[in-house]
Amino acid sequence: MRAREVCVSGYGLAAPMALDAATLFERISRKRSCVREHPWFKALGFRNSAAGFIDDEQWQRITAGFGGNAAQHPRQSVLADYVARQALQHAGLTPADFARSRSGLFLGANKYCADSHDLQWAARCMDEAGQVDLDRLLERPATSGTAFARRVDQQTQDLAERLGIRDHISTHSDACAAGTMAIGSAFRAIERGEIDLALCGAVELMANELPYYMFNSLGAICQADLPASEQSRPFMPDRSGFVLSEGAALVVLESAEHARRRKAKVLGRVLGYANVCEAQKMTSSSRDGSKYEECMEAAIEDAGLLSSAVQHVNTHGTSTQANDSCEALALQRVFGDVQDHVTYTANKSAVGHSLAGSGAIEAVLSLISLRDGVLLPTLNYEPERADYPALRFLDEPLQQSINVVMSNSFGFGGINSSLLLGRA
Repeated sequence: MRAREVCVSGYGLAAPMALDAATLFERISRKRSCVREHPWFKALGFRNSAAGFIDDEQWQRITAGFGGNAAQHPRQSVLADYVARQALQHAGLTPADFARSRSGLFLGANKYCADSHDLQWAARCMDEAGQVDLDRLLERPATSGTAFARRVDQQTQDLAERLGIRDHISTHSDACAAGTMAIGSAFRAIERGEIDLALCGAVELMANELPYYMFNSLGAICQADLPASEQSRPFMPDRSGFVLSEGAALVVLESAEHARRRKAKVLGRVLGYANVCEAQKMTSSSRDGSKYEECMEAAIEDAGLLSSAVQHVNTHGTSTQANDSCEALALQRVFGDVQDHVTYTANKSAVGHSLAGSGAIEAVLSLISLRDGVLLPTLNYEPERADYPALRFLDEPLQQSINVVMSNSFGFGGINSSLLLGRA
């Protein structure tokens, strides 16, 4: 029996073409992609201009309710504030409730990446040899809006101050697993009795030039000449890389006792969590999937369940050759004896890969599936041509009541995390 039961009482979300969780869930249910041609990438002449990005119209809506001058704050802080206000409203909470309770903020965010405007600013400090003169750079302090002036945990600090959280504040910069690790860490802190209430999840804005250059140089960005909406093809033989995306999601967790005291509506439960780090390779896991298998089995064991209890898996499913094959091999071993009773989905087929944000976004979509009994399809998936036909990936939405979902996040650097979520 767990030390303390941990409940989900609210969530907020912002993603490309969807500024709330219900809109995103409905969009994917209708098999409509959030990936499109990025005007910046096209203007720069990139071979592949597909991305999931929050556009100017969405940013106007995001900044409209910000308390203060949004232009004076990093966009990550503005987005985190927007999603946090959604989550608190959904949970029936106010910032004062966090200030009064033993509370925590666990936020996944990897880094600020400079864009072309930031680089132009730095270029003014180049010497005759074409190298940045650091002395000149330090003599000309960057404004608050540039990447060079920000702390990696700036959005965490800003949000903690707005909510009056003091007991536990942490930033997770754990690559693609950061959002899931933030939720898992909040779960652990509540379970152990360290806090009673937490806001957890991730915010990531990397759909710009430098991340594109970095991931493209690794061969991780989709190389196929396909329409933007068809480029993310998890677990298909013609997959050739992920589509860069961005977004944020935050979840309100609280102990069952705390939820009962305030008569909160419980939306779901966190049942188990595991984080297994490996030292295989910076950009890929053990090719036999053994480390992913170890992580998933540890999460199931942590929940006190058998693999047969898991009915649906929200896979990491990046659409890269190595990651998908590792995960598929691991899934076949973990659920081999009960394979016919498990369904699978890969949300990145519709949203793209928002790195730290992905795990948090996928956790929210998984919670909606548990609540509503609707399982999301994997876009661009053709069962008759799939690489791993034994895995029952959905290519159409499925109306089916389920009790337990596993959500996977397997990141660069060998950081692997699995989360088990249950019905309320």
